[in-house]
Amino acid sequence: MQTTTQLLIIVFLIYWAIIYILKKKGILAKYNISTFGPILMIETDRGLHLLDKIAKPKRFWRLFANIGIILMFAGMIFMFMLVVVSDISLLQSALDGTVMEPNEYTEIQNIFLIPGVNQFIPLVWGFIALIVAVFIHEMMHSVLARAEDVKVHSVGLIVALFPIGGFAKIDDKQLYGDELDALDEPDVENQSESDENGYNDLTASIEEIREHERLKKEQAEAETVAAQAAAVQEVAASESGLNEENRFSEKKTESEKKTENEPKAATKTQRSRILAAGVMANFVVALIAAMLFFGPVIGVMEPIGNFQITDLDNSAVSSGLTKEMVLIDINGQKVSNTDEINQALANVTPGDPVTVRASYDRVAENYTIITNASADNVNYAGILIATVVSGSPAEEAGLLPNSVIFKIDGEYIVDADHFSELMAERNPGDVAVFTVEEYDENGVETGIKDITITLGANPNDESRAYIGITYSGGPIHIGLLGISVGYFNAEGYLEILETLPSMLYSFDFSEPKESIMTIISAWLLVMMMPFLSILGEGFGGFTGVMMQFFEPVGWAEPLGIGIFWIANMLYWIAWLNFYVGLFNCLPAIPLDGGHLFRTYFVKIAEKLKMDPKRAVRLSFRASTYLTAFIFMSFLLMFIWPYISSFVLGIFGG
Repeated sequence: MQTTTQLLIIVFLIYWAIIYILKKKGILAKYNISTFGPILMIETDRGLHLLDKIAKPKRFWRLFANIGIILMFAGMIFMFMLVVVSDISLLQSALDGTVMEPNEYTEIQNIFLIPGVNQFIPLVWGFIALIVAVFIHEMMHSVLARAEDVKVHSVGLIVALFPIGGFAKIDDKQLYGDELDALDEPDVENQSESDENGYNDLTASIEEIREHERLKKEQAEAETVAAQAAAVQEVAASESGLNEENRFSEKKTESEKKTENEPKAATKTQRSRILAAGVMANFVVALIAAMLFFGPVIGVMEPIGNFQITDLDNSAVSSGLTKEMVLIDINGQKVSNTDEINQALANVTPGDPVTVRASYDRVAENYTIITNASADNVNYAGILIATVVSGSPAEEAGLLPNSVIFKIDGEYIVDADHFSELMAERNPGDVAVFTVEEYDENGVETGIKDITITLGANPNDESRAYIGITYSGGPIHIGLLGISVGYFNAEGYLEILETLPSMLYSFDFSEPKESIMTIISAWLLVMMMPFLSILGEGFGGFTGVMMQFFEPVGWAEPLGIGIFWIANMLYWIAWLNFYVGLFNCLPAIPLDGGHLFRTYFVKIAEKLKMDPKRAVRLSFRASTYLTAFIFMSFLLMFIWPYISSFVLGIFGG
């Protein structure tokens, strides 16, 4: 892996050096290629005729963009509320004196949705999805611009060794009209009432007032003389005949022609459609890809089993079993949970042969194991210690993270629920013996020991026993077979993936509050699927170990592993398009949502009879404040875990 990374870095540096040399020699400029560091922007006007053809059904594209405006404002409200709720949560944790610890979600490389850099987004599938999202976003801006008769100067590709997106240069002057010019003009309402000579009637002295009145009188007399002269010229012009009239007409015609040649500025409605087109396109692509993923693709996948072999002894190894195989059945009986394993081995005598059916890379075979004659016919999972609370009875007794507790006072712990039941039977102050398997940092078992612990009182309920650990279910030890297996609910995973789409819109009018919360939770789940997903860890698609648990059936069976490639491509295209579209809804400049917010701010202000130029200035001011607020909120969201202990320490938190 390290060699591959080094090779990619070397290739990229060579590419960058070539770009630098070509730029210095002027070769790139000759072909309308501009650079920004190692990024190439290849610009051309050859595809403009294609845009015109695509934009021909103008009524369709305008309806398309009108729907996009509505969805953008819905997304704007949703995303802005998330930012506000996040800020409130951080503030509340600070007031409570809670120190937030840094984690993988706040690491710098995971802030940006860059495939291969962000540890949750795979390089290949994420790269393909990002190209699709950026290209379709920019292309639809251009299509709507042409549908609204706004000039597109050029289109092009953005390349960084590989194509990473597209762009279109839309005529800003035509798109925004004279609104940008309004920023360069003074805000009259915010200035003091001074004339061009600096006179202010609120602060002027008596001499200045008299001088000002004299100047006004002279100005009035000059204006009267000018008006009289203009009247004389008008009479003379009317008597000069057709020649003068024709010359005036010719000049007027030339002026009109010049005005007609200037592109007509887009209206605010047209501009809003153009701005909303990119987001709408992302949402539509996300919807199509999601319907294919959650529908026909997920529908042709079936779970192979729920248990994967994580460890085995020599007898199991000699049978041909290996790690990462998925356990399907024991002695012909399908095993999908711990009870079924117990039932399959209930009548087996230690030393008897057992036939185990297991699968690797979707190829299932039978393996014969001679059971361990000295093993107990007891299957247990125990609990895997995740963390040990500082100062707790567990820490004082020497319990370590990544250890597995599989007995309490000699009784096997079947699973995490069983551990909770055993702890509930004990009281604070009781002494219990915990039998523990310890592992090193590489996951290799280093020994088994008994640790005696005097139970403490639970901080939240002093009547309950407490040792001070966080834990999850450990691997299931099947002593007779000499293997350990990890449990993954493949059937439940598929079931949730199949039902998730209906949760996004299902509404029960008899329970409106519950329905609203379910819908909101479902949308948040979709947003966070790669990070915090349906069964614990994030869902990154069908890759690696995940593929071992499923197989294609029906029409997808001939495709083999190809169905997983299709699933991954559709999943990441759906998720990244949805996220890119939603992120662009934020009312922050330079995002589309920021420009749309500003456009409608002006539109509403003008309806309230505000001066148009002043409305433009206020819209820029409001969008600037919102942008700063959102930027600082995101910044705080990611840096707070790293500075919270320091800040709270200063203020005595």
